[in-house]
Amino acid sequence: MALNPLSYTEKVVRSFLRYQLTTYPFADERLNEQMRGLLSLDQTRDTPLLKGPYISLSRAFQTGATVESLVSEGVLHEHMRQLIPYPTMYGHQESAIRMVMAGRTTLVSTGTGSGKSECFLYPIISRSLQLRDEGAAPGICAVIVYPMNTLAEDQLGRLRELLAGTGITFGMYVGKTPENEADVTGYRLPPGSSNVDYRAKLAEARAAGEGTSVHPSEEVCSREVMRQQGSQPRILLTNAKQLELLLTRQSDVELFDNARLDFLVFDEAHTFSGATGAEVACLIRRLRSFCGRGADGTVCVATSATIVDPTNPDAARDFASRFFGVERDLIETVGEEYEEEVWADGRAVPAAPADPLDALESARAAVDVDDPGPAVAAVCRKLTGAGIDPDAWEASLHDVLARNELLYQCAELLTVPKSLAELIVEIQEAVGREVSEEELITWLTLGAAARKDSRPLVRPVVHGFLRGVQGAVVTFDSDDHAAVLHLSAEEDEDGDERRLRMPVFTCTTCGQHYYEHSLADLDYLGPAPGGGQAADGRVYWETMDVANGGVRCLFIDRLISSEDDEIDEHHPRLSALHLCLSCGSAHDANVDRCLSCGEQAGMTELQAVQQRQDREGCLSTCVCCRSNGRLLSGRFREPIKPVRAANVKDVHILAQDMIHHAERKRLLIFADNRQDAAFQAGWMRDHARRFGIRLLISKQIAARPISVGDLVHALDRLFDEDDALSSALLPEVWAVAPKEAAGTEHQLERKKLLRILVLRELTIGIKQQIGLEPFGRLKVNYLGLEESAPFIQKWTRALRIPADELVGGVAAMLDQWRRKRLVLDRVHG
Repeated sequence: MALNPLSYTEKVVRSFLRYQLTTYPFADERLNEQMRGLLSLDQTRDTPLLKGPYISLSRAFQTGATVESLVSEGVLHEHMRQLIPYPTMYGHQESAIRMVMAGRTTLVSTGTGSGKSECFLYPIISRSLQLRDEGAAPGICAVIVYPMNTLAEDQLGRLRELLAGTGITFGMYVGKTPENEADVTGYRLPPGSSNVDYRAKLAEARAAGEGTSVHPSEEVCSREVMRQQGSQPRILLTNAKQLELLLTRQSDVELFDNARLDFLVFDEAHTFSGATGAEVACLIRRLRSFCGRGADGTVCVATSATIVDPTNPDAARDFASRFFGVERDLIETVGEEYEEEVWADGRAVPAAPADPLDALESARAAVDVDDPGPAVAAVCRKLTGAGIDPDAWEASLHDVLARNELLYQCAELLTVPKSLAELIVEIQEAVGREVSEEELITWLTLGAAARKDSRPLVRPVVHGFLRGVQGAVVTFDSDDHAAVLHLSAEEDEDGDERRLRMPVFTCTTCGQHYYEHSLADLDYLGPAPGGGQAADGRVYWETMDVANGGVRCLFIDRLISSEDDEIDEHHPRLSALHLCLSCGSAHDANVDRCLSCGEQAGMTELQAVQQRQDREGCLSTCVCCRSNGRLLSGRFREPIKPVRAANVKDVHILAQDMIHHAERKRLLIFADNRQDAAFQAGWMRDHARRFGIRLLISKQIAARPISVGDLVHALDRLFDEDDALSSALLPEVWAVAPKEAAGTEHQLERKKLLRILVLRELTIGIKQQIGLEPFGRLKVNYLGLEESAPFIQKWTRALRIPADELVGGVAAMLDQWRRKRLVLDRVHG
């Protein structure tokens, strides 16, 4: 079934909110409950982390000519019947193809997913087939320029599917293109292989979980071969910077020997503006001049979702004229062409559901099951009173909802994106009754599922802006001084500026919470806090930012490991201080009026955490679980972390969820700059490796109990048979000892690393939440620890306890030591 954008968005947002809750786990139930309520897990649309959703409806594109008719008219080569996977073009695709084949410079401005690439790709392939039939000399026929390598790589995959077995050569020249043919990775099909061979090999690689590329014999994969006379690709994919290098470096200009340059395409042309656009415009003229082509000798095509202004088509022609150096009267623009929506004449406003929330949940559940027919029929009857055919439920539902006035008004109003709140007001005015958000989303969900002739009744497009927790803080209730959690200081809207707000941290192991503050002249390196100022027989410490010389200090109000969360007043690392709820100054005892600001705002008692002499301002050890901080790359890392989201992690989680719930497992992530993109890619790759190795371990131990040594050997065999998997998950081994046919060092290093990774998985901390053992996927048994063992029998009699209880007790003790990493590995010491 086609993806339902409303249901899809709800799933992604709900999963992201669950991640936000679990990634900052409060062991304190009261704070955890507050966190859950603030995130609004039960009503995801109300969460403060989501801006939106903004909803619009896309329209159906007008149907154009059939592929058969375009071939019959001679517009396309006759073999295009076999290459084009769809029998019919969209109207704008037909218009663009006719213009390009007629030699007109063309600007295609249609939305994402509208098939812009086909507008230039099919004419290029058709012309290449014609040149093949004519026996034309080798040489570049088309250059397609992309602003990003990712887009070029995506198009390369499409060319492989289309051109495998056709004899039409193609290649991609970007920074990562291998220099030598020997450096090309992946599987190369032999000359003469067919398209069926390519698809079979690709399916085989995917079924095996391999990430290797499959190269048809038509693909020119290396720069070395591209430069060889007679081996130039007929179709070249590149980017603007690489194209400039090709025309500048003497070693590369041979690539354009005998180039025909029938077509020059710039995808996402709106990115080539300003100074960059001027430079690329000069590059276009240099390329045409080098290939001996005039302004009218090369068909130029530009595509973009925004380059054509419907209200001023001349602006686009002016841009193309300057960019390509073509007379503006010779430039054609192509925009989207829409079908007329089909609605019934006798429409009526449906009755409001008795329970809108239940109706929404029922509709979502109905469209998501494997066999939606009966469930959707039940929902439709409950909401409209009309029955539909469960076996042909999509068309039947389409007929019923086409008479729905509320859904019709949605279609009329959502020609531009609107927030739900804005849409609700306008819908209520249009239908003359109260409409809830739940009811509105219910109708849109069903409307997106209703289809006739594979065409949905409505096509919701959902935009949402998600963010992670920006830095949680606590304030304190003026009555009982209980901690009140806020997802960020900005969201504490009820409090005034002079109010104590303390950033929140949690222990990465046990979830004990800490509150961060900074005070002037605080010295808590000994048994009790020192320093401060004296007044009226009391000592107080004024609030001072660390940047101005204040001392960072951490406080707790409950100790989770103690009974009833009460704190022992004689705890060796804790001392009670009383903080002013207005200015945050600390006092050694409770006072009616703050000795710093003079206000009677009230005091809250918190426990200050002692600091070490060599780690002033830092938490060296968690007071609850005693997890230690550590030096990492010369910097001290505390055993706690702030309740604040990291963009790189949030993007990773969102990407995983979007891929998981999507029908087509393809996703593009955009970053502000190359550095951010590189960091995001590296971070995701590293964490994917960890879970990839866990998955392989899980598969090996699922069938039978296995020893550490046998598990390492099984993994080693797996990686030895799959170099692509090995290089992806164990890059350290390949960096230290590349694999050689006659060498053994690579295998030795691989086994050593695998043993380390297995032992690391077996010694995960007791309170760690991520790992096979915390997930319930791994259980460690100890050889010889059984009821019949002499040791167990001896102590069972001596202690007079059942043998099974003694075995369990000894195993629990060994688990404690193991998960504290008190383990000796005799293989590597």
